[in-house]
Amino acid sequence: MQKYLIHLKKLIRIAIPIVIVETGHQLTHIIDTIMVGKLGSIYIAAASLASYLFAIPILFAIGSTMAITTLTGNANGAGNIPECKRLFSNGIFVQTLNGILITAVTLCVGLLIPLIDPDTQKTALAQSYYNYLALTALPVTLLSTIKGYLNGFGFTIYGMFAMMFCNGLNVFFNWIFIYGNLGFPAMELDGAGLGTLLSRILGVAFILTLAIIIPKTRRLLVIPKFSHIKKSKVKEFFRYGLHIGTQSSVEIAAFTIIVIFAGWLGTSSAAAYQICINIAGLCFLAAIGIGSGATVLISNYKGAGNIEGVRESSKVILGLTFLFAFSFTIILVAGTNFFPAFFIKEPEVISLASTLLFILALFQVPDALNVAISGILRGLLDTKIPMIINSMSFWVVMLPLSYLLAFVFDLGVIGLMYGVVSGILICAIAMTLRFLSTLKKVVRNEKQYLY
Repeated sequence: MQKYLIHLKKLIRIAIPIVIVETGHQLTHIIDTIMVGKLGSIYIAAASLASYLFAIPILFAIGSTMAITTLTGNANGAGNIPECKRLFSNGIFVQTLNGILITAVTLCVGLLIPLIDPDTQKTALAQSYYNYLALTALPVTLLSTIKGYLNGFGFTIYGMFAMMFCNGLNVFFNWIFIYGNLGFPAMELDGAGLGTLLSRILGVAFILTLAIIIPKTRRLLVIPKFSHIKKSKVKEFFRYGLHIGTQSSVEIAAFTIIVIFAGWLGTSSAAAYQICINIAGLCFLAAIGIGSGATVLISNYKGAGNIEGVRESSKVILGLTFLFAFSFTIILVAGTNFFPAFFIKEPEVISLASTLLFILALFQVPDALNVAISGILRGLLDTKIPMIINSMSFWVVMLPLSYLLAFVFDLGVIGLMYGVVSGILICAIAMTLRFLSTLKKVVRNEKQYLY
């Protein structure tokens, strides 16, 4: 038990700041939803449409930056600090270009919003809000790159501080721009977009300043120069970053289509679905934190050649994930009629959201295990097969089934949710099989392997 407790302590130390960071990511959207929710359900539906559409490119960007955590963790585990610095230089270069490209593509995609939904009022609000979000792509990418680099050393607390800083500013800017305070005009939903943009730009400056002024992180930094760019490193970033980014963006793209389906079913269905996802998403943060912590912990053990550490810590990671997910299942089931009322006061929407929340609550454990196992496999540089599993589960199973149940069998938004949880369950089964197969190879071979 003592050796497992050692892994547990390491995991908790790494994961808690990441949970807070991921809470911050969720809260950015939830705060916007709550604050614009006072303006009416049409604003919630518009914010939901824009946010989910924007999530496709931004999660690809954030996912691609996770490569720096895995690669840095392996180099740090091997005690190769010069290699870590080379990774930082190459990572900043690659992700700056990535952020600029994603910003341009995202702005172009925004022109298609009026074609997605027949509700012209909702799409007009969503398109304007979306344009502000699109401009945050570059600062979010840079912030995630710097944070991911520090995470590779286990310094996850600095990303936590940066996110707390961003969210504090976001609430303040929302109060000013949404409602028109301190002499500024009331911009309503656009105000939420402007507040998010300003807070994320300042967040990059904050985490970089923090890393420079703290001695133990300053020694790990280097001023990026073109002379530091190596073709082999750029290829590594693109290879692993493409897999991780694609896995993240393909998944959220599928869920974005579900949001669009919900919009076709009416404003109440769209608002109820979004409220349900926001509530369940908060409970899901523990799994995200543990999964991200798993990547750091496993990559360090792998880099050090500590295969026994990989095996033992994997057990701890999955056990802790199950404990949290099961606890949140109980909480959500108990609060299905209570939590939705925090978001909106319309009885029809509250009732529908409560039913959806109950269905989703029952699948917290398989959903959480998906994330934890993905984190372990990323630490082992196994990224290609998990990407394929996610793509097949959500695009081949979830989307067609959701459409059939909602529109062909006329189950409405309840049918959409049945399709969603079916995709989650299939993905959990496949990811578990992949994990068991991979771990068996690691223990048997006891040597580095790449996919």
